[in-house]
Amino acid sequence: MPWRKASVKYAQNDIYLDIVEEVDAIVDRNGQVVSSEVSGTIQANSRLSGVPDLCLSFVDPDVIDDCSFHPCVRYNRFERDRVVSFVPPDGAFELMRYRVNTPLNVVPPVYVAPQITMSDDKNAGHGRVNIQVGQKATSSLVVPAKTQPQIEDVALDIPFPRCVKTATLSATVGNVLYDEASKVAKWTIGKLSFNAAKLPQLSGSMVIQGPADALLPAIQVQWKVPAASVSGIQISALQLTNERYRPYKGVRTITKSGRFQVRA
Repeated sequence: MPWRKASVKYAQNDIYLDIVEEVDAIVDRNGQVVSSEVSGTIQANSRLSGVPDLCLSFVDPDVIDDCSFHPCVRYNRFERDRVVSFVPPDGAFELMRYRVNTPLNVVPPVYVAPQITMSDDKNAGHGRVNIQVGQKATSSLVVPAKTQPQIEDVALDIPFPRCVKTATLSATVGNVLYDEASKVAKWTIGKLSFNAAKLPQLSGSMVIQGPADALLPAIQVQWKVPAASVSGIQISALQLTNERYRPYKGVRTITKSGRFQVRA
């Protein structure tokens, strides 16, 4: 086993698994999802003594498809029994990647409503920006019962066309910085609250030099929701053989944006 050191020994034996699912999506200006795809990874951090032989099983393995594995995984065993059997490397590693079986477009937990108007009239040469961000009442996320998803690390990259000479922007929540060289505004919001007194809103004006571009670049949106998944993937058991100790096992799920675009 070239991936594992010999004579590994720990005073306390534990293994942690992070199930991270990423949502790639294109959303039109009316909030409709044009296309979407969800992929996932299972990141492991193993601090186990000796040569532990692990077997990871899922409640419903059919929700995952198109898998690829770390070399430590016995692929034939997964093909036959739909379990992940492996002797782990020591430390942090990526156990597997997969694609989520989603027959329909995913409903994201965040909505972005952009209103951008531009005029290249010789006497005007200006534009207006208004973007509102909020949390949807329902989404495709699977979360623990009777809990409201907590959306964190929300941020928007808002690219402006080359015809925009400068932009003056302000936000009701978070911070916004406009870079004159790249013509990209970075709006960092942070956490979204479903019952917030005011929704995050960005507004401002643009000065346009030359003809206005017909097509506005898409807004890139980042977000993260702890303790949530799209697939509903759950681990039913993580069994250890070949060693006598009982390790501590920690599992958490996270869903976040991948390449998430909103057309302006």
